[in-house]
Amino acid sequence: MTEEFKEINPVLLELLAGLGIYGAAAGAAGMVTSGGSLYFLAGILAGLFFAVCLILNMYLTIDTALYLDPESANKYMVRRTLVRKVLTVLAAAVGIKIHMLTFSGIILGVLGIKIAAYLQPLIHRRVSERRSGRNEEVESKMN
Repeated sequence: MTEEFKEINPVLLELLAGLGIYGAAAGAAGMVTSGGSLYFLAGILAGLFFAVCLILNMYLTIDTALYLDPESANKYMVRRTLVRKVLTVLAAAVGIKIHMLTFSGIILGVLGIKIAAYLQPLIHRRVSERRSGRNEEVESKMN
């Protein structure tokens, strides 16, 4: 598994950064609106951890499917998607059993994947601007 992560895709890192930004904002807002409930805090942390696991699973699934023939890749992707959906439902069910605020936190944490996907282009643009700014700065000092 370490071989897969030797050269991490920058988009994956930007997606995880977006999830972190969303997680901090959602966690803070949720703690204020829930009156500082530890059930919510546990739920949002569990949901964010689960979201990271889902993102990494999607990344590895796509990476593996690229090396399969089209029919096998399609079957493989469908199986892995179903596994992720079943695990998400199980995590939500566990959250309901614990407390309704835990369930809310888990759902908000998992939905962070969607928000992170929307934040990724913005993060990419900021990172690209910084890199190009540094390169221009270095080139101007060399001349």
